[in-house]
Amino acid sequence: MKNLLYYSVLLLGTACFLPACSSDEQSKKSAGQQAATSPETAFQTVPVSVETRAKQLALPGEFSPYYDVALYAKVNGFIKRMPVDVGDKVHQGQVLAIMEAPELESELSRMLSELTAARGRLTISKSNYRRLVQAAKTAGAVAPQELEQAQAVVMGDSANLTSQQQRVAGARQMKQYLMLTAPFDGVVTERILSPGALVGPTQKDAQPMLKLKEIGRLRLQVTVPEVYAGQIRQNAPVTYSVNAFPGKVFRGKINRISYNVERSVRAELIEIEVKNPGLQLMPGMYATVGFPVQRQSKSLYVPKSAVVISMEGSYVITVVNGKTHWVTVQTGNESDDQIEVIGHLKPADQVLVNGSDDIRDNMAIKTVAEPKVARHEAVN
Repeated sequence: MKNLLYYSVLLLGTACFLPACSSDEQSKKSAGQQAATSPETAFQTVPVSVETRAKQLALPGEFSPYYDVALYAKVNGFIKRMPVDVGDKVHQGQVLAIMEAPELESELSRMLSELTAARGRLTISKSNYRRLVQAAKTAGAVAPQELEQAQAVVMGDSANLTSQQQRVAGARQMKQYLMLTAPFDGVVTERILSPGALVGPTQKDAQPMLKLKEIGRLRLQVTVPEVYAGQIRQNAPVTYSVNAFPGKVFRGKINRISYNVERSVRAELIEIEVKNPGLQLMPGMYATVGFPVQRQSKSLYVPKSAVVISMEGSYVITVVNGKTHWVTVQTGNESDDQIEVIGHLKPADQVLVNGSDDIRDNMAIKTVAEPKVARHEAVN
């Protein structure tokens, strides 16, 4: 009885202790959040500045081949020989692979035989028709119906000969597909299959035999943010640098503008055509492209730390009458610790220097002005 009483008291004490521990842990977890949003915490604010800046906009770009193609077999057959390999420079029309398909040879031979037979039938029908025409000059020697029938036979045999000629031409064209040739000057970048492999359009999960890229010319592709899309002009000069050649500056011009802003990234694609005769540059390399841009009107700037990027989007937090307000913005030029923002902001609006998604919209907070520091004036 005493043991039963002892264990009952022990279990009761444990049950009371566990909720207390759980409560303490939850209190500790929320303590950090409460400290960040506590009314006693003073947040620094800074006014939105208005400036006009001319600068070199630097954007990342990537080199792509001017042409890029995977070469498949057009007819069923076996690869007999592949005289090229990875890294080989080839010219337009050069043979890249030779295939063999005995059934195509047999089909062509059969059609050539049928073509010869069609020619013979047409020769006989024409000769018969000419004899009837000659005999018809004697009145009553040949019935008109017989002459018409002979003429119809000639026309039928002539049509059959034309059809056979087209079939032979088609079979010869199919035989030519047994030789895979280069559609343009380029470099073989991949060799997927080897001699002996079965290829053709009817194969399940057909693979290309080779991959060919033209890299004597390259496309430097850059996505320009929407806020600068209106300042991009055809043939405008640009400069670009490549990590593989530190310190070297390349020059070019904007050759193509897509005139389309992709919704997913809110940016416009442009292309710079790059001549690459020495093949120093390669597809897949990254470049930093410089665009001279100039705002026609004054722009709004805030500290970089003021911009919050979260699941809700990009925004800054303004403070009006002691309460926070989220203002959605797009970002633009950057310089040192400042960044251009485009949104429903006005000059001198007070924004939090250090924005955070822990600070919710319409929250009462205490603020203090950021100490004034010397800043470089923008060039007007």
